[in-house]
Amino acid sequence: MKKVLFALMCLFPLALFADGVELPNAPKCWTVPAVFTADEEVTFYYDMTDVGFQEGVDLYLWAWQPTEPDAGHGGNSSDFAKLEYLGNNIYKKTMVPTEYFHCDVAKFEDANWPGFWQRLKTKDGSMWSGVFAAPDSRSEFEAFKKSGAGIQFFSGKKSTGFTEKFALDDPLTVLFNPDVYKLGGKTMTELAKDADFVTFGVHSGLNDWTVLQTLDVWRPAVLAKAGLKKLSNGLYAWNIGIPSEYYASNPQDPGQPDKPTILADPDKKAAFVLENMTYNVIKVIKDAAGANQWGVNTGDQTQKAGQAVPYPDPMFSVFPTRVSTKDILTLTRQYNGRTDGDLTYTIVAGSKTITGTMPGVRDKRETTIDLNKELQGVEASELKVTITNARGIKVVESTVPLVIPD
Repeated sequence: MKKVLFALMCLFPLALFADGVELPNAPKCWTVPAVFTADEEVTFYYDMTDVGFQEGVDLYLWAWQPTEPDAGHGGNSSDFAKLEYLGNNIYKKTMVPTEYFHCDVAKFEDANWPGFWQRLKTKDGSMWSGVFAAPDSRSEFEAFKKSGAGIQFFSGKKSTGFTEKFALDDPLTVLFNPDVYKLGGKTMTELAKDADFVTFGVHSGLNDWTVLQTLDVWRPAVLAKAGLKKLSNGLYAWNIGIPSEYYASNPQDPGQPDKPTILADPDKKAAFVLENMTYNVIKVIKDAAGANQWGVNTGDQTQKAGQAVPYPDPMFSVFPTRVSTKDILTLTRQYNGRTDGDLTYTIVAGSKTITGTMPGVRDKRETTIDLNKELQGVEASELKVTITNARGIKVVESTVPLVIPD
């Protein structure tokens, strides 16, 4: 049954763009918060690398589950469906799903809901991405509740697997089960019933309190940022978002600018080596005078950080390593820039110029040239190789000596 349903999800949009081009690939998609309920604001991020659209072109969301908000506008997408381009082939769409799809949260929590099936497209429908499902968090919430744990860190992207060891620039959400998690011997559920209860908040810092997000309970902006959010499914969430952004500044009193930390400085952020997070979950209470104060708390807790794996630097290679005019030459460029797109090569050998493209994806683009055919009757002692990206920028300039054929 699931296979039939999946097929229907894929086939349904095909009728919408008889005159358009369906690209073979779909974007990579992730969310901030890392896990979310559909009645809270969430931002979907789309990495369009290798999908096939022109870099920076206006793109629009076409979704049809649980409803079809832009129905009937496949050839002229509505403005509300437009994505924001962030640069570097990354787009985003911020929404409250229940509002965008005009349905209640129960639709998104139903085990039979197929998921956020969608495509991205140009406004006129001339080009459409492949079909894909943006992530939702039903399975994460269900597994967390069943685990019996009081707290769990969700760092990273669902497509590659969440981890509890967070990284500086990966999405991070921390969930609390209020029936299990305790402060001062009482569960959060019990404490929330107290007459003096205001909210729960988190005083925290990176690398043993080196970079702080203080819990200044008298500042509304701090409570909005560092307070826990009670979700419609009964759990509490600490939505950190991107840690490097969360810990880059501390809100101040109304009308005053945020106070920056060292992570607001790009050079200092680049040199920052993340080791851990120390945090204290606090019950915020109202005192007899009506002022917010710290109440019972967990004391200092520590969460170890993981190690972010950087994308490798570009690598260019030729094969064979000793090239003659009788060889079949292979040009390979691995780990290309996110916006490099299609690569074009030019080879100058004596009086002959050879040009072509290097097919593939970002991780590896490669082409082969039959030099025996291309250089027949040409005298040359070397090959001058130039490779440019889709914007015409040179990414490789290399000279390959030619050896005498055996």
